[in-house]
Amino acid sequence: MPKIINHDERRQELIEASWAVIAAEGLEGVTMRKIATAAGCTTGRITHYFADREALILAALSAVNAATSARIDALLQQDKPVFERLLAAAHEALPLDAARLLEWKVWIAFWGAATVTPALAKENESRQQEWLTAITPLIALLSPHADAGYEAERVMGLLNGLGLRVAIHPSTKNQTDATTTIARHLQDLARRDKERGNQDKQ
Repeated sequence: MPKIINHDERRQELIEASWAVIAAEGLEGVTMRKIATAAGCTTGRITHYFADREALILAALSAVNAATSARIDALLQQDKPVFERLLAAAHEALPLDAARLLEWKVWIAFWGAATVTPALAKENESRQQEWLTAITPLIALLSPHADAGYEAERVMGLLNGLGLRVAIHPSTKNQTDATTTIARHLQDLARRDKERGNQDKQ
């Protein structure tokens, strides 16, 4: 009886192997041979699923974005107070454990390449817009008197900066500073909105 091959699983294995190589060596160090070694397979298997190195690299970025977005979307849709959902999603976006640190190392490698590679720049911009679209309605609920779109941009900028710092130097202090900073920012946003509401009533 012929062995049944799960092609989706095979493809995912190759993508995850590429993450490991990208995180360790950056995009400039990525070769099909290195990815094959990391995946424990031949380069022929890789070319069966991906036409070339560039196709695999773009698939790797799309997959890491999709994995993170799925986790964050699940947190944003929980039946909990708005502040708790936003804070949980923000924490999930930060590199606070080994898996998320790997994701951030992949992103950092891609950010550098995206400045000169339109396809990567387009994928990165798509991810940013998806996250903005996801958090803007919740920020509008947390702070009804604020410009939700503007505040969502501020939150994303804060997360990108904090995440970059932690990914480069993942110390306990930097992780704690990052989670404290984003929590205080969301708390201040809610507090300022409450103060505006009280002023409007006067």
